[in-house]
Amino acid sequence: DSKSITIRIFDFGMNLVKTIIQNANRVGGRENTENWNGRDENNNIVPNGVYFFRIDYGNDDQSYGKIMVLK
Repeated sequence: DSKSITIRIFDFGMNLVKTIIQNANRVGGRENTENWNGRDENNNIVPNGVYFFRIDYGNDDQSYGKIMVLK
């Protein structure tokens, strides 16, 4: 079963940093990989710190997690 997936990265203040994918169809029950290059929407390298990701699965569900950026 395919669902529309959106992945967003937020900074510690929950400000949107980058949308990785938006409304991309992914088949459930499979492992999918998406990469973030550590840059914001303006292609600037983000500073060191804790970032959060949110994955939206259609209109039904969300998952959250943390990413640590160290250079």
